[in-house]
Amino acid sequence: MSSHSRDPSQTPSTLRHVMALLRVTAACGARGASIDDYLDATELSRPTIYRLLKGLREEGFLRPSPVRHRYLLGYELLVLGAEAGNGASLRDLSRPRLLKLAQSLGDSFYLFAHDGRHAVCLEVQNGAYPVGSFVASIGGRVLLGAGQASIALLASLEPDERDWILAANRDELADRYDIAIDAVEAEIERCREHGYARGVEGSSLPEFTGLALPLLDHSRRCLGAMSCSMLKSRMTPTHREAVLTAMSEQIDELVSQAHGLLRTEP
Repeated sequence: MSSHSRDPSQTPSTLRHVMALLRVTAACGARGASIDDYLDATELSRPTIYRLLKGLREEGFLRPSPVRHRYLLGYELLVLGAEAGNGASLRDLSRPRLLKLAQSLGDSFYLFAHDGRHAVCLEVQNGAYPVGSFVASIGGRVLLGAGQASIALLASLEPDERDWILAANRDELADRYDIAIDAVEAEIERCREHGYARGVEGSSLPEFTGLALPLLDHSRRCLGAMSCSMLKSRMTPTHREAVLTAMSEQIDELVSQAHGLLRTEP
């Protein structure tokens, strides 16, 4: 088959088209996405959209909505997502530890991982005093530079990669969160000096604060970040030290357990 007669569904751009359809579906939420939604959000033709939707349904990545002629994300994405967020069994190992921290200290505890220009939430457990967060649930993403977990992740990166991310995120951090890059860089340096991260205060969530620690393996490679969010009124010196001590203990045990699992795998 010549390049001029090649089926559009077989071109290298197909992956981008498929991802665009999945993102449109996710953005439409519980109501589901219609053909008009896909047409409005992409430059794809109606026949191409129908062809790609058929393939996504057959593979389990989309499913029909109860509302006729609309589509929801498929359950196969849950299967893939669970594995994507469970490198070195981090999600499985972190879940009971975050729950223990939440129950004993009362705050909200999270596991985050670096994902391009963002930090993605892999796990969350709320205590007796749950608070708001930049992410609404597992799988939520926040721009690196916003929130204490992102500071801990940025502090663990090589300078070249960190500088690229901050340059790429500069305008969006200012527009969405009223966060200046200078303030982010200052917190990164403070994190590297003191070993734990604080968030940079901006226009979002002004009544909340938090702490974060990087998860460093035995070779000092960063696996993610564990963070705690709380009301500012709860951030007393005594409570801060209790949170940092408890998180540090859980991280040490988690990393050791993850290392042991990796060594025993065939």
